[in-house]
Amino acid sequence: MNTPEEQMKDLGFFGIFTHTFKAIFSRKKLFTQITLTLILPLTLIFLAHYQISNRFFSRLESSYIIAYDTRYRSITLTDWLHYWLFKIIYFTILILFSLLSTAAVVFTVASAYADRDVTFRRLIKIVPNIWKKLFITFVFIYFTLFIYNVLTGVVLFIFRSVFGYTVFGSVSMLIILLVYVLGFLYLSVVWQLASVVTVLENVNGYRSMQKGKQLANGKKAVGMGIAFVLYGLLLGVLIGVLCGVLFMELFLVFIVAQTVLYLVCKSYHREIVDKVCLSTFLSGYVGETVVYPKPGEEIQLGRAQAQPQTPAQMV
Repeated sequence: MNTPEEQMKDLGFFGIFTHTFKAIFSRKKLFTQITLTLILPLTLIFLAHYQISNRFFSRLESSYIIAYDTRYRSITLTDWLHYWLFKIIYFTILILFSLLSTAAVVFTVASAYADRDVTFRRLIKIVPNIWKKLFITFVFIYFTLFIYNVLTGVVLFIFRSVFGYTVFGSVSMLIILLVYVLGFLYLSVVWQLASVVTVLENVNGYRSMQKGKQLANGKKAVGMGIAFVLYGLLLGVLIGVLCGVLFMELFLVFIVAQTVLYLVCKSYHREIVDKVCLSTFLSGYVGETVVYPKPGEEIQLGRAQAQPQTPAQMV
């Protein structure tokens, strides 16, 4: 993580992956501890959800499509209550460990970039102060995803209703799905950057997403390429024998890569992330009194400063 700023801004697809793996191996022990403590439970929860859904709730999920089949008419209200209770518990635990994993990994990468030592014991104490900020950003991310999917569903429904299963209708559906995938990849880049912005800057929620969108400009193709590869690999390993191990490693790579992409985008827009200022900012999560930039300002030299506060007070 000692690459000069002038070189960071020129990093492309392969350069970001190279720096991602360098960052992981530079703090190999710490990342291993994070993986086993936070990402492993996340992986087990995800795989358990997949197996339990197939084993106990496949009839309910299929009933959306095959409602006319007599086998699905015996589904009771109790079955649906169990199903939604299971989903609520699953998503609650999933979001919790996603927040904790993201907070821990982003903080570790930032510490490595700022040449700041951090132990796993200290990191575990710091993470609860970060995830509260991340939660607000995650709410905006999921709300945006929900709206995006609803709008896409409405468009698909209209095209299917008007053109049916004609050649033109089928081609139109494929084009819409392609546009959807491209849009989803772009939004995922914005969301990834917004998550890192939330941890490393004095903003969260909608402002983090605005900042993520701004940083993505100029690096959209690189970010979308990284997202496409990692999402594809994450989906692909689900059918493998060693899918659990691979899923853990890919999830770690995903978060580290989005943090490296953030640093590259900052450099590309000439928003220099000063290592001393960054180290000072990270000190606030430990409980030290720190002078931060005002909301919306960047972690870099030469900016106005605000009243002393800790990251926990920013929520």
